[in-house]
Amino acid sequence: MNPGEPWVLFLDLDGTLWDHLDISSLKPPFRRVSEDSIVDSQGVPVRLYRDVVEVARWARRSGGFVVALSWNIPEVAVEALKAFNILDLFDYLGIEDHPDKGLVASKILGDLESRGYKVKPCRVVYVDDREIHVRGVRGRVGDITFIRAWVDFRNGEELRNRIAEALQRKC
Repeated sequence: MNPGEPWVLFLDLDGTLWDHLDISSLKPPFRRVSEDSIVDSQGVPVRLYRDVVEVARWARRSGGFVVALSWNIPEVAVEALKAFNILDLFDYLGIEDHPDKGLVASKILGDLESRGYKVKPCRVVYVDDREIHVRGVRGRVGDITFIRAWVDFRNGEELRNRIAEALQRKC
């Protein structure tokens, strides 16, 4: 990777960071039942993908900005992040209750730029279990690297390797 050059890891939540596909449909408060599991007030379980958490930690240690990029009700998703005790994993919470992830991503990149971190599109990696938002993100941000969760990798090591390969390419 190019040390010193800023980069961003946009990380989806539903189906990517945890196994539930619509955290907004659940009813807080959440209660932690194990290191990797929570339940909502009605007992619906949600399991955390520990491998993805470790990749996010690696990204931060490697100089990346880690951003939740999720179409959810922010209060519900944040409560789940708190219950898992991983809220501090993220530099930004791009969690908004609308499908335009490209708009959210571009706002966050704009904020980073205003803070002195100009991130080139080739230094942006977006991980999501679905492809439906990729065109919108690329349309607003540029030619980012998209990695489809649980299709393009099977575990944290494979994800980390895919990210590192993407960031080693010349911009």
